[in-house]
Amino acid sequence: MFLNFPVLIHHLPTGSAPKGRQMNTNILVIDDDPSISRAFAMILAEDHEVATASNAAQGLARLAEHEPDLVLLDIGLPDMDGLEVLKRIKQTAPDTVVIMVTAHQEIRTVVDAVKFGAYDYLVKPVDRQGLLVTVNNALENSILKNRLHVLQQNERRRHENMFIGSSPVMREISELIDKIAGSRETPILITGETGCGKGMLARQIHFAGPDNQGPFVTVNCGAIAGELVESELFGYGRGAFTGARSGGRKGRFEEAADGTLFLDEIGVMPLAAQAKLLSVLEDRSFYRVGGNRKISVSARIIAATNLNLEEAVSSGLFRQDLFFRLNVISIAVPPLRERVEDILPIFNHFMELFNQKTGKRFTAVSQKAQELLLAYDWPGNVRELRNVMERISLLEQGGEILPQHLPLPRAGAQAAPADCQASPENLDYDGATRLVIEQALRRTDGNVTLAAQLLNIAPHKLRYRIKKLDIQI
Repeated sequence: MFLNFPVLIHHLPTGSAPKGRQMNTNILVIDDDPSISRAFAMILAEDHEVATASNAAQGLARLAEHEPDLVLLDIGLPDMDGLEVLKRIKQTAPDTVVIMVTAHQEIRTVVDAVKFGAYDYLVKPVDRQGLLVTVNNALENSILKNRLHVLQQNERRRHENMFIGSSPVMREISELIDKIAGSRETPILITGETGCGKGMLARQIHFAGPDNQGPFVTVNCGAIAGELVESELFGYGRGAFTGARSGGRKGRFEEAADGTLFLDEIGVMPLAAQAKLLSVLEDRSFYRVGGNRKISVSARIIAATNLNLEEAVSSGLFRQDLFFRLNVISIAVPPLRERVEDILPIFNHFMELFNQKTGKRFTAVSQKAQELLLAYDWPGNVRELRNVMERISLLEQGGEILPQHLPLPRAGAQAAPADCQASPENLDYDGATRLVIEQALRRTDGNVTLAAQLLNIAPHKLRYRIKKLDIQI
């Protein structure tokens, strides 16, 4: 039934609700008709703490005082237009849910209210059940949004600074991320060897974006059959091909709405799909396969490859125009062997990560183990370094990580001189130390200070060992 406002005006003082029990949420009713305010308060007071206000000024004051979870806002207030009040509420308390209440259902007013942030609207006279359903749905939606926000913030914090590195080149990349994080429409191309952290870097860019509200969606272009790439990326309409679902299906571009679409191994994408991708990058819109409705793209596009795309262009395997469009912002991630000073910080990061995952407590990496980690060439890059720590976390009990814990195949053998085929595990301490120091000196062209930085020891200690072991610089 509809609310009979005059009958309901009793036993409830203006601006309050029955006390004596725990309320779930705070609701503020702003309406210049006291009968409506009291009626709303009586119905909602079963489960909520309710406050009322008779005009905009009083309502905005009580907004700051009560910090409500939801506001029922009359559009026709005596001292200010309800839409203007809505704007102010969203400016000062953007997470507060607002439901507009109007005496006349004017489409333009409703559209403006939604545009300015209203969750929904009610038309007077308000049905009791309609009021309860609308309010409860709005509050449940708000709870879900808050939970999603918390999850996103936790995910963002988990990925903050995950692309670790103190080397000059990594500091430059970090500075570049800060500059481009807010630019959503410009594509980004990440290049580098397999396992060097391209996907990790893409996630870092995603979570650095201030307005990223959507998910991080990954598509491995090399893992999808050539004829299915287009339908995977762009989705398909009803009856687009044999076996297509009757209602069609969203593609990855739509799934990544307001987030990031990461196109991994872009270099092996079929030429037909490359042409359509170029069109999407130019127009920021596309059609599903077999569809006739244009869909706008709101996702940031990040592509990555371990191939030399310029060579692929020369050989006709990659479109030159697509390469130029992707290459607006290009980030070349160097292999781990070219940024040795990052090895130990990254390894320590993975050690903490697996401490949390396994519940074990690895406390430190011994000096000898550090030397072996620095001497190894890491052909598998960051991925291989992570795998080493994962294996240790599964097989060992914790404590200090020692050389015998490192599952490196002939650790340091790649770095050995041509006339020295021995690996550290087959040498005594002095022999392994000599091997590691000679490798560091070769990498720094004999610069003892830089070699000491690579080995994470003081320069004077390195000079002492060079002299003691009679190492020729």
